[in-house]
Amino acid sequence: MARLNLDFHRADRFRLDALSIGLLLAGALVLAWVGAQWLAARDTEAAQAGALLKLEQRPAPKRTVSRADSAAQAAHERIAAQLNAGWQPAFDALAAARSGKIALLSLDAVHAKRQIKLVAEARHLADAVEFIEALQQQPGVLRAVLVQHEIEADAEYQPVRFQALVEWRA
Repeated sequence: MARLNLDFHRADRFRLDALSIGLLLAGALVLAWVGAQWLAARDTEAAQAGALLKLEQRPAPKRTVSRADSAAQAAHERIAAQLNAGWQPAFDALAAARSGKIALLSLDAVHAKRQIKLVAEARHLADAVEFIEALQQQPGVLRAVLVQHEIEADAEYQPVRFQALVEWRA
C-alpha cells in the first residue's frame, strides 16, 4: 500500500516562482489603474458640481416681450378676470327665483355688462311673467326683463319659450 503524506505544515511554505510574481505585479498595476480612474472621476464630479452651482447662482436672462406675448398675456388676464368675477349675486338670484313651473334651457353670461341672457320654457305665459317678477325682486338683481316669447305650437303641451335679460349689481 502506498504511503499518504498528510503533513499540512511543510517547511517550504512560501515559494515564489515567475508566475506568482507576474500575477502579483499585474494585480498591483490593475489596482493602481482603478485608483487613478476613481480619482479622475472624483475630480470631474467636483468640477461639474462647481459649474452647476455657478449656473444656479447666475440670474436668469430677461426675455424680450413680443407683441404676440403681450397679446397672449392680455387675453390670459381677461379670461382670469372673467373667471374670478363676482358671479355669485346672479346665481343667488336665479336660485332664489327658481320655480318648478320654469325649465331653464340655456344661460349666456356677459360679465362685462353684468348680464345674463336666459332661454327658458313655461307652460303658460303667466308663469314666465311670474318668474321674471320674482327675479326682479331679488336683492342682487338690478333689472330683469322679458325680451321675447313664443308659443311652441309643434310641441305636445304647447309651452311658452321665452328669453329674459337679467342685470345684476356689482
